[in-house]
Amino acid sequence: MNKSTQPGRLSASQRFYALMLKTYPAEFRREYGPHMAQVVRDCRREADRSRGPMVLMNFWLAILLDLVRTAPKEHLDNLRKERSVMNNLRRDALALFGCIAIIVVALLLLRYLLAHQGPFTLLGYALDAMVVTGVIGNFIVFLLVKTTKLNPLRAALWTFLMVHAVPVIGLAVIGSRIDPQIRLGVIVIGYVVSFLFWYGLHWMWAQTKGNQRLAGEGQ
Repeated sequence: MNKSTQPGRLSASQRFYALMLKTYPAEFRREYGPHMAQVVRDCRREADRSRGPMVLMNFWLAILLDLVRTAPKEHLDNLRKERSVMNNLRRDALALFGCIAIIVVALLLLRYLLAHQGPFTLLGYALDAMVVTGVIGNFIVFLLVKTTKLNPLRAALWTFLMVHAVPVIGLAVIGSRIDPQIRLGVIVIGYVVSFLFWYGLHWMWAQTKGNQRLAGEGQ
């Protein structure tokens, strides 16, 4: 009689534990549910072999206590993860639109200077460098940060060093052949100003991100 009812009893306990598992977040169930269910089945078999009602009672009591202790914690952790993902998405969108806005403003100012002042001044060279290196540099930094595990600030430093150094070196080598009256010194200063602006912007952004992370950990 015991042998014939054993499969039914196991099936009922498995269904009961499957209902208990639903109190955990869906992602947690997908990752750990099968393993937890297997552990419970193994422990239930050991409890059945002992044929003691107290052993079986202690078994289910331990399962319930573990459920009460861990399920709320997993839901809280899941909420923190979701909140962190949403915060990161908002920060990325804010950074992207902020860079686009700066580039557009710099381009409009540059066009205004060209229309009203004629030849480039130092401000004109700096704005020109900010537009060109801003588009290329920020695009590269965004790709590096999203596709690699590089430190964002370090990626910004080396990226903007490269996108500023390459055109300056190119102008130093062939600039006089293109325009004998090229103002290389002013152009270099303009690119230095552009580099300091863009890298300084990324540095300040990294500082605010670090401060927000510390504030979140403090909570």
